[in-house]
Amino acid sequence: MDKSDLNELKNMLSGLVEEIIDEKLDKITTKHEQKKEKKQKYRRRKQKERESGSFDVGSLDLTAAEKKELAQASKSDKKNNVHIQKERLIKRRPSGRIEVRCRSCGKTEKVSPALVVKDEDGYRYKCNKCSCSPG
Repeated sequence: MDKSDLNELKNMLSGLVEEIIDEKLDKITTKHEQKKEKKQKYRRRKQKERESGSFDVGSLDLTAAEKKELAQASKSDKKNNVHIQKERLIKRRPSGRIEVRCRSCGKTEKVSPALVVKDEDGYRYKCNKCSCSPG
């Protein structure tokens, strides 16, 4: 092997190395691209689930009695408005705070009614400072 053969080999190998590096650079993605791809996969999977989630009664092999029963059930559902999804009509209102006095130190505070304990003598409450202190 003489010098020209070695130079030829060197050029061939450098071309191959460059091609390999270019391929690897094309495959490298940023974190942003990875997140975007992950979201797209998730959305596609959810879309497929929604599409496959719909139940097709026509594809079933039902007997005449089963078809009759199914027709009666759907009539009953329509009559009773079962097929309509109802929205939640009642919204909970946030409970107001009440003013109470600590039974240990006498400090007056506004607190949630859930923190006040009902006793046979009425209501009792202990503030945080008194609850944490020993005794």
